[in-house]
Amino acid sequence: METAMSKILSEIDPQQLPAIPKVLLNLIEAFQNQDTGFEDLTRIISQDAGLSSKILSAANSPFYQQFGELKNLNRVLIILGLEPLKTITMTSVAQQFFNQISPSQQNYLEVIWFRSLACAHFARRLAKLIGFESPDQAYLTGLLHRIGQLALLQCFPKEYGTLLNDHSEDLPESFEKKTLGISHPEIGAYIIDTWNIPGFLADAVLYQNSASSAILDSPALVKLINLAARLSRFDRQNSAVVYAQAHALFGLGQAILDEIAIDVKKQVEQTAGSLGIAVAKPEDGTTIIRAKLEERNAIQKRLGKHAKDLAFLGAIARNNDLSEQFDKILSVLLRNLNILFGLRSTAVFLVNPEKPILEGYPLPEQNNANLLSNLSIELKPNRSLVANALLNQRLLDSYQTTLPDPIPVIDRQICRLLESEGMIAIPLSANNRHWGVIVAGLAPTDLLQIKAKRGLISLFAGEATRILSNHRVAGERIRENIDTMQSDFQLQVKKIIHEANNPLSIINNYLYLLNLKLGSDSPQEIGLIQEEINRVGEIILRLSDTSTQESAGGDSGPIDINQTLSDLIALFEGGLFAPRRIEACLKLDDRLPKIAISKSKLKQILTNLIKNAAEALPDGGHVTISTRDRVYLGNHCYVEIQIHDDGPGLPDTISEQLFRPVTSTKGEGHSGLGLTIVKNLVDELAGTIGCNSTPDEGTTFQIFLPRTL
Repeated sequence: METAMSKILSEIDPQQLPAIPKVLLNLIEAFQNQDTGFEDLTRIISQDAGLSSKILSAANSPFYQQFGELKNLNRVLIILGLEPLKTITMTSVAQQFFNQISPSQQNYLEVIWFRSLACAHFARRLAKLIGFESPDQAYLTGLLHRIGQLALLQCFPKEYGTLLNDHSEDLPESFEKKTLGISHPEIGAYIIDTWNIPGFLADAVLYQNSASSAILDSPALVKLINLAARLSRFDRQNSAVVYAQAHALFGLGQAILDEIAIDVKKQVEQTAGSLGIAVAKPEDGTTIIRAKLEERNAIQKRLGKHAKDLAFLGAIARNNDLSEQFDKILSVLLRNLNILFGLRSTAVFLVNPEKPILEGYPLPEQNNANLLSNLSIELKPNRSLVANALLNQRLLDSYQTTLPDPIPVIDRQICRLLESEGMIAIPLSANNRHWGVIVAGLAPTDLLQIKAKRGLISLFAGEATRILSNHRVAGERIRENIDTMQSDFQLQVKKIIHEANNPLSIINNYLYLLNLKLGSDSPQEIGLIQEEINRVGEIILRLSDTSTQESAGGDSGPIDINQTLSDLIALFEGGLFAPRRIEACLKLDDRLPKIAISKSKLKQILTNLIKNAAEALPDGGHVTISTRDRVYLGNHCYVEIQIHDDGPGLPDTISEQLFRPVTSTKGEGHSGLGLTIVKNLVDELAGTIGCNSTPDEGTTFQIFLPRTL
């Protein structure tokens, strides 16, 4: 059975399961109505198994794992949001229109739909009757109990259509296995298993036709769907067998079942009528489900119009909003890959703009974000499947691409992150410029499906590249303009600061000499004047902070930490250091890259610590500032900043309560909150701070900031 299942599943594409055309039409028109709410959408979508399965598959992808189990359809729709729902709907419309389901297939589709909806209603009524904890989950499982038939009909229209035609609806599993090597409950359960939904939903689909004696001790959901599936074809089953099954599983009598059956049939037939599907009842008591030909044609024509409208809207959508954040654009692209092509586990590698290296680009919603950020690949032939895909500008996968033996370890690591046996690498490249690669987990059973979609995936990659490159180019132009404006502004501010600091330093030096000359007779007013001049120096220092805030383009961005430190020291040397005869020493690691971090928070941290170091020193002394790239704490990579002074060290009262609010030892005008603020700001930057202080040797503060590029 495993061999047959693998062969058939490699040809089945759950993303292509057909839906009832009128349901799709109702959904499109609902999206066009501004007053439509999620309850309205749930009501429409819950009428169709094919559409519900696509939505469940998307919602149970890694993007939405943080929301926990998603078994209730209304909650699923709310979590997904309107845009992904529209994408799924529009994709289904395009597939349905261009695949052009034949009239005979449409007949089978309507029968499967009718029985699925009936099973869903029976399951919910029974669930409420027996006190099952989630009637909505029972409804959803009932709706999906025949998705295996949809998959087989979509993949083998001729062979499976013949089976359905020969045996009507009572197609025994044994006939399916004899002809195809597998049954529709097995296919359905397998598809549901790929969604990684915890619980017994897949089991309920798998054992829908089991005898009551085989499932007496099974979970309630399994028994509910088993009975509901039999009730859904009540007119074709031996009623005595169904009554016996109901009594054996739940102790239910004939009268209550007949009452439920009347209500459910009425509900389903009303829904069928609203969708243009006629229900006839010949004398033998069977039910014939079939849409009128003219209604089918009218619906198909309207779907065709919507498909053309979609193509037009797609052209308009190319003028995408460049104001969207880059991360958000990437997230939407990855979600659309999942929705359109069933590629569930994905990651992005982007080319470093300064050197030929692909670097893992973590997104906030990804579980493996921290690990991904530590991966980098040189853009050289045969270093990795990922590098080869970009260099050759071709889609490559682990199964059909020859790489040196042994396979590069980095490829194995990427597959582990994707939780997959293999992967496909989708290059993002345009106009001889490489942007990056999207990688997606790929199982051997996915190969045939992906092979058929390679052309579409390439088109998707081309559009994705265009969107990303437009966003990047526009962003670069904006940043260049902002940088030019800021540089001009900062230059003027530096001139003003320099011109103001020169006379202040001279006045301070004269006051210092005057204080020495007068000795003990020095009037108290000289000290007050010095304090006021120091305050003026601090005001000028704050002016420099204001000048470098990215008010025009946001506070976070690629920050040159070494340059920031150099600029700060230049300001301190002209202000606080000169009158105290403090010497500054910079030991900066020139390998330090620009870091994506808040510049205002970083400057506040550095200003507080450098100011503390200067104030801790007597006349004369040294402040040494150093940086270091790629410092690892556990599995995380950081950059390090050290600020050291050779003063007397911290008092015990401060050391014991480091980073907590304390009474300042600096006298009036000091709040004692400086280190507390520093610690809080470092925490906000997801960093770490430590301190080492020794009497007569000085104090060293170490700051570790995430190496986020």
